[in-house]
Amino acid sequence: MWPSTSPRFTITTPYPHPRAASSFLQVKAFQRGDFDRLADNVKSGKAWRDAWRSANDGFEQFVFEAKKTAERIDRQYAVSRRFSSAASSAADRAREIDREFGITPRVRTVSADFSRNFPKVIILHFTISIEEATS
Repeated sequence: MWPSTSPRFTITTPYPHPRAASSFLQVKAFQRGDFDRLADNVKSGKAWRDAWRSANDGFEQFVFEAKKTAERIDRQYAVSRRFSSAASSAADRAREIDREFGITPRVRTVSADFSRNFPKVIILHFTISIEEATS
């Protein structure tokens, strides 16, 4: 199949001194075999599968880290308790407003009338007249 890939940094001879290492170090970036392997992987679909698998793994890691961070923030600042308290307070105030203005029975009546195809919605028209004071 494919020959084993050569290392990207090849040291030809052991170098005697760290400063002399740069003269013996050969940097090999991309070789023809790398492009051939990439072309074969793209042609066979392996590159797409690997990219998809890598993206899924990255997303799962992101979700896991976000969940752990949210738990840590909740422990540190008691966010869920505060949010629950604010929600229950808002619900209590909404029930109080509903009792005060009788919204629920009116909504039920209107929805029942519309379900029977017999709307009894009365629209009131107000006229406002302004009289000038004469002195």
